[in-house]
Amino acid sequence: MTTPKEPGSWDTETGLPNDIDAWIANARFGQKDEYAQVVQASGGESQMLLVDLIDEKGELVGSQGYSIGTGWIVSDDGKSISHPKRKNVVTNTMYGQLQNRVRKDLGIKMEERGLPTDAKCWDGLGFHWMQQEHDTVSGEKRTGIMPVLVLAERKPGATPATGTAAPVAAAAVPAGVTAELELQLKELAQSNDVKGFQLAAMKVADVVRPLVPQSTPVNSPRSFITGPPESPCRDPPVRLKTFPVVVF
Repeated sequence: MTTPKEPGSWDTETGLPNDIDAWIANARFGQKDEYAQVVQASGGESQMLLVDLIDEKGELVGSQGYSIGTGWIVSDDGKSISHPKRKNVVTNTMYGQLQNRVRKDLGIKMEERGLPTDAKCWDGLGFHWMQQEHDTVSGEKRTGIMPVLVLAERKPGATPATGTAAPVAAAAVPAGVTAELELQLKELAQSNDVKGFQLAAMKVADVVRPLVPQSTPVNSPRSFITGPPESPCRDPPVRLKTFPVVVF
């Protein structure tokens, strides 16, 4: 119980899920009612990737929608989408940003799970999630929940281990991460995107090298490439990326 003079006792919070470990369940394409009303009133479209976020007990901790852009047709009761002119999601949509965060920043090989036009490829993936600021297609600044660390995948009917983040590539996490350092890194993760977090974390005195090196060759099929409208999509060059993964 807080006291009136305790730091933070008079602070407010958004009430949105933040700084949580959660797994994706019930991924589907469709409309989020409250978002649809606003967008349709302005003559826009409101199709989204909709996901439920569940904890290690399988209980719902939140739901989130990621806009997929204009012109996409939802079929198979929300299981898949198609577009008459495009096969790749536009980069600056929220779904495009989610794809790039998971594939390019966190190293998940989504092409081995299916196509981005099939919702089921997201089910079972676990992350540590943070509310982060992003730019919308219209250029506005908004806050939404995004994955920042990878957790062990949740298999159907299984209860995943909680409290530790499983690195994409198996590697030993060095001992000596103090509570103070953990707090610093959490604050950096909350106030930066993944690339900004990596750069800021390397300036912290106790972080002299990545905690868990992860080398992920980026040379995947065209299916999970995002790009602007009317621009050709081509396979990116092979490159290795190394960044820190923090265990909370």
